Amino acid sequence: MNNQTSSISRRAFVGGMSASLIACAAPRRTWSKTTADVIIVGAGLAGLHAASLIENAGYKVILLEGAAHAGGRLHTLDDLPGQPDAGGIQIGASYKRFHNIADRLGVERYVPPPSPRGSLYHIDGIPLTAKQWSTALQNKLAAPEKATLPDRLFFSYLNNLPKFENIADWMKPEAQAIDIALSQYLREQGASEEALRLINANLNGNSIDQQSALHMARSLAMFRASSDPVRYVRGGSQRMTDAMAASLRSELLLNSPVMAIKDEGDGIEISLADGRRFGARHVICTAPFSTIRNMTIEADLPQALRAMITRLPYTRASFAYLSAAEAFWKNDDLPETIWSDDPMLGRMFVLGDDPAMVKVWLNGPSADLVDAMDDAAAGAVIIRKIEEARPSAKGKLKFLRMFSWQKNKFARGIYHHIGTGQGATLALATQYRGQRLHFAGEHLAQQSSGMEGALESGQRTAEHVLATL
Repeated sequence: MNNQTSSISRRAFVGGMSASLIACAAPRRTWSKTTADVIIVGAGLAGLHAASLIENAGYKVILLEGAAHAGGRLHTLDDLPGQPDAGGIQIGASYKRFHNIADRLGVERYVPPPSPRGSLYHIDGIPLTAKQWSTALQNKLAAPEKATLPDRLFFSYLNNLPKFENIADWMKPEAQAIDIALSQYLREQGASEEALRLINANLNGNSIDQQSALHMARSLAMFRASSDPVRYVRGGSQRMTDAMAASLRSELLLNSPVMAIKDEGDGIEISLADGRRFGARHVICTAPFSTIRNMTIEADLPQALRAMITRLPYTRASFAYLSAAEAFWKNDDLPETIWSDDPMLGRMFVLGDDPAMVKVWLNGPSADLVDAMDDAAAGAVIIRKIEEARPSAKGKLKFLRMFSWQKNKFARGIYHHIGTGQGATLALATQYRGQRLHFAGEHLAQQSSGMEGALESGQRTAEHVLATL
């Protein structure tokens, strides 16, 4: 056990071990020194950052985390060769908060080797190279689209989206004109039905019918804000949240899923699944909306916030992790990555040569498909599909495990996206400032995405709480 892990273990009371120290009746009946100033629900990036800011201001903080480990959707699969990340992989150069915290805590990052360009395409069951694509029988695109590769179709149609000068411009009323389904926007740009089918096959979302074009305009604005190379955390992204948790003085209670939150007028009461109750002057809930919707919340919340808690979509994503007897992708003179329209293959990425590992990424309905199967059976089908697309892989692959974000009850999806027609409502939700009950997380960021978005939202909410304590 390393120093960070042991430090976390000394403070992370699991189950009911510390309940006698801090559990209390409703705040109006018991307001003792054992009650926290602030309770934070969720020990991901937003919760950990908010906890650090509030405890450094001299207030008592308790973190409640439903899972058996801190980190949230920064999750490194330490049980697999090479310690691959299941979430929170790439750190953009514009992630200033992330880099500042990592520098302070000594979390090492590195620029990965350049990824080989191009993909091997697997369309209608036939493997095709980029050179073969334009004249292949499997290319059923409209004439103006035929020269565009399948994995570049989507972005070829996004040129007419507004280019926001400031990332937060997605929140402005005039930006809501493009808060329409991606499928509608793409058709208006001239995309054929076959182009829509291929775009939908590997969309970073659930469906082009359900995802807003505004979401893509916001994403492209974030992408343009940084031109420097992305970085990875040495040893896996979870080393970042491990270090953040280890640096806290506050109590971190693992295996403590929240079932109910009640605003009692002079404080907040939290009820856990095991019957424990906690009281605090303020609560910051950083759990994804996809999990908050399973909690009972008794509080006066604005309609926009309640609507987003109920309906904000989260991308369903399932991954298959496979080891390889050898780096077969180096032996067949083909691109490393596979891009397929087969719902059981999706995209295959090489994770490394030593150890030789690959990952298959499936989204939306494809994730649902594998989730409904036995893991070993799904792994066998995925290996067969890879072997069909790439004969050099035959007999070289071994299934290790599946990982499903939507089956994870503390996530229910890998990240949020703006659903069709939800832009204005989400913008209002991000601006909500509670009196005692507050919300934070990547889903409530205004100017950042992903990991940096979680830190942005956690910091903004912590600063608001500090101003009211």
